[in-house]
Parts: sequence; structure tokens; C-alpha cells
Amino acid sequence: MLGATIILVDGLKDLNKFFEAFDYPASKMATFLVPSSIRILIQFGAERLSSLSKKIDFIETGAAAISQADMQSLCQILPNTRLYNTYASTETGIISSYNYNEGKCQAGCLGRPMKHSQIIITEKGLIACKGKTLMTGYLGDPERTASVLKDGIIYTSDIGILDKEGMLHLKGREDDVINVGGFKVAPTEVEDAALSHPDVKDCVCIPVEHIITGKALKLLVVMKDGKELNRKELALHLKTKLETYKIPLLYSKTEKIERTFNGKINRKYYINSDHTTNT
Repeated sequence: MLGATIILVDGLKDLNKFFEAFDYPASKMATFLVPSSIRILIQFGAERLSSLSKKIDFIETGAAAISQADMQSLCQILPNTRLYNTYASTETGIISSYNYNEGKCQAGCLGRPMKHSQIIITEKGLIACKGKTLMTGYLGDPERTASVLKDGIIYTSDIGILDKEGMLHLKGREDDVINVGGFKVAPTEVEDAALSHPDVKDCVCIPVEHIITGKALKLLVVMKDGKELNRKELALHLKTKLETYKIPLLYSKTEKIERTFNGKINRKYYINSDHTTNT
């Protein structure tokens, strides 16, 4: 409608088709990629992506948390490309976005609210949003609408903070927080630290039953090809990045991490699964 061309690609099932889309005769192009797709491109298409550095104007990511390791890798591959980490949802529209390729390359940083939006951090530390892009409600479901939309404010289950510069930092979801002996741990923080290890391809942090603390942390790890899981080495690596209570007690190698269609870790899959037993 605005004179641009949209090319639809069926995810990254075929990397060749993704890169072929950039053969379109245009001086600048842009794309939206969920974090899991970015990781695939970094691992299997870094050189081809780098060759498009001057053509890719910007890449926007959202829907799930992107690790700092992947952010830093993408900045190195595409030094001249604007790389946006965006906070948005179906209910709120786009609330904030931040180009992490020009300054604070930090996991969870989502920038300042846009001119049409306002971010409120509730007493519980949850993110609430005001602005012109909010939904008016869930169609035909006033009860569900009332549970999240009150007086023109949408209350989310996302945990966040606003720093001194007014930048929003996402700390995880309320439902995902794991209580370890009274200490609250966001699994995304543990996963981000683990992904900074050069041999870790993917991972998920889950709770397991513990006789003393009630819950303990277990890390399921997908190793890069040819690499073996060294539990002690990984734990020592995490110790340099996390407080002691955030370091998992248990480690297990797995072939893949279950994800939803939009790239988020499917945490419901791991609830009441065999992985949550203390082994």
C-alpha cells in the first residue's frame, strides 16, 4: 500500500529460499525474525548473511527473549544494520523498540516507550501499558477482557524494570519464575548465561523437586555438533555470570528444545514431564 513489496517465506525450513528472497531488485530490504530463527542463521548462514550487510536495512525481533550472545554475534555479522529488539503483543501493539547495534547490546533491553505509548511497572514488578495501540477487548469474551484491561491499561504477566534512562528491561514472565528456597529465579536469565558458553547450542532451565529447598534448577542442554556436555565446566562458566542461587543443580544433555510455532520455549511441555524428576 505504501509502495513496498512484501515477500513471504515459510520460516527457515529452507535457508536457500530465505536468502533467495534477497535477490529481489531493491537497494534496501528488511525482515522480522524470531530469536530461534536468528540462532539458526548465525549457526548455519553467517557468511551468507554477512554478504547482505549493505542490503539489509534493519532486522526486528520479538515474540521471545533473544540471548545476549546471539545479539552480539548478529552485531558482528551485520555491523551496518539496525537491529531492533521490540516489546509488543497482540493486545498492546508495539510499545517500545531498541536498536541494540548502536549502544547497549544487552539482553532484555527494549528501549524507551514510543510516543504513542506509556509503560507502568506495577507494585508486583509487572509491566502494564497505556496508549493508542491497545486492543479494545477480546471479541465476545468480556470476562477475559476485564482480567487484563482496566481503565485503559493493559496488565501483562511480564516482569520488567525501567532504568534511570527510562529504558524498559524484560526480566521474564511471572508464570515462569522458579522459587528456589525463597529465591526467585527467572529461567530466561539462566538460559541466557548458558547460551554464552561457546559449546552450547540451545537450552532450557526447568524446576525439579528438591527435598530441602522444595524446588531446584535443572538445565537441559543441546550441545553443538561434536561437543560433549561437561557439567562441571558449564557450572563454573555460569558461576562467572550468575548469583550462586541461580546456578542449576542438575544438568542433562538433550537432542532438542521444544518450542512453540513463534519460537518461544514451550515451557508447558516440560511441566509434569520426565525431565522434572530429580535425577
